[in-house]
Amino acid sequence: MVFEHYQPHVQSLARQCFFQVCEVSSSLPPVPVPPLQPSISRLPSWVPPPVGYLKINFDVVVRASGCSSGLVVRGTDGHVALAVGFQHPGIVDPYLTELLAARDAISLLVSKSLPRVIIEGDSEVVIRQLCHGISLDSLRGPMLRDCLQLLSSVSVSLEFRAVPRTANRAAHRVARKALLLSPLEICSFDFVGWLH
Repeated sequence: MVFEHYQPHVQSLARQCFFQVCEVSSSLPPVPVPPLQPSISRLPSWVPPPVGYLKINFDVVVRASGCSSGLVVRGTDGHVALAVGFQHPGIVDPYLTELLAARDAISLLVSKSLPRVIIEGDSEVVIRQLCHGISLDSLRGPMLRDCLQLLSSVSVSLEFRAVPRTANRAAHRVARKALLLSPLEICSFDFVGWLH
């Protein structure tokens, strides 16, 4: 912080650091991007799964007090078979909350012994992580390992897809509704007309 008996102002120091990082970054060769395994759907709205498949969409809502996740299961006819919401108090990290929602979707798949399934979420990062299974992050790594351990017990045909938010609205609505529940309460919404 002090260089040759001169102590720069904090903002000046931060600016210098920023420009030095930019300079070093611009001189480095580009990082090769691994091929993307999950399919990335660019369709603006939800699309029914192929015949014989079910789709589970997951999403989260994050507030200062914690987050909630929502899952929506639909078949080829597009009708909602199940809508489930969970609360996760005290967790506000956006990436971690999306991983929690993905874990909820995988748990649902395992617990209900669903047939061929497509799991969709609007976090490309999480979808890629579930496909590649690599995380060196000390906080998020255990959650990803939980997801991968659950996936190892799945014997059905399973595909992950990243979709735009506009194709994930129903799961977001369920997550928003679940945020109103008491902590750790699990609800299965029987009347789901409000989703459409």
